[in-house]
Amino acid sequence: VGAVRLRGAAHRPAPSLFYMPGLASRADWGGAAGLERRGFAELAAAVWRMEASADWLRDEYAAAKAARARDGRGASDYADAGEHGLHGGDWNWLTYVDKGAVSETFAREAPVTAQLLASVPRLMTESPFGFAFFSALGPGAEIRPHCSPMNLRVRVHVPLVVPEGDVGLGLAGGELRWEPGKALVFDDSYVHHVWNRGDGDRVLLLFDVWHPDLHDEEIEAIKAMFAPDRGS
Repeated sequence: VGAVRLRGAAHRPAPSLFYMPGLASRADWGGAAGLERRGFAELAAAVWRMEASADWLRDEYAAAKAARARDGRGASDYADAGEHGLHGGDWNWLTYVDKGAVSETFAREAPVTAQLLASVPRLMTESPFGFAFFSALGPGAEIRPHCSPMNLRVRVHVPLVVPEGDVGLGLAGGELRWEPGKALVFDDSYVHHVWNRGDGDRVLLLFDVWHPDLHDEEIEAIKAMFAPDRGS
């Protein structure tokens, strides 16, 4: 039995750490409608709720950012320790889930957003691969081509602010554009990159869900496999 990983191959998933065979593999899942067509109605409904709440989410993000400024706190939870050097320019996060851990303060900063995220079926928590956060990419910023470390998740973008200009997501050799209130659902184990050549911040709510093909017992086994105290 042999396996080959082609670095930079656009049309195949290329996770850098862990690959689970047998999961449906598609770069662009086609938004909430695509999830529903494939039989994942509960997840589709959660994404539609996010879309319907996009104006509220945008306002909560702005209010949380302003409250942090008034309190003299940092505007971003993102800390680039130079571990990957993926991005250039300003990239700011307000985080609900960071490497699987749920923030205790986010619900106070953005209560409606926190409630909506908590209601997402099989939101990816208790795993180092799970994230959920407001993502603000500044004008002139980019996130260079990369793949996620595994194929265990599907990622959702709910666009809240999309500036005028050239702003987009390159995915698997193609290109997607954000529209406020219209979610993108995609597999980030495919090569992807992001750019903002617009005239202001691009703001979206990003969150990860366990791959819909995974069974509950498989998810529990994966959590145990990557638990921080495993083997201690």
